[in-house]
Amino acid sequence: VAERCTLTGYMIYSIALTAFIYPIIVHLVWDSAGFLSAFNADGLLGGVVDFAGSGVVHMTGGVTALFAAYFLGPRIGRFDEAG
Repeated sequence: VAERCTLTGYMIYSIALTAFIYPIIVHLVWDSAGFLSAFNADGLLGGVVDFAGSGVVHMTGGVTALFAAYFLGPRIGRFDEAG
């Protein structure tokens, strides 16, 4: 995504992700009262066990990259009919 948008757009994307989106997702999983936590008795479907934090980090990054690629759209003019 970084090479497909302007520096300003990427900085806004990065700041929004690290300052607002990621802390909310982390709280839902890592906090014992979060509804995705495995330690919450009232959790959603028994909660999530996140080994060393890798699941939250990579799932958040993957989903946000998918949304960013969708909003940026295809690479017009990058590939021709022959591939």
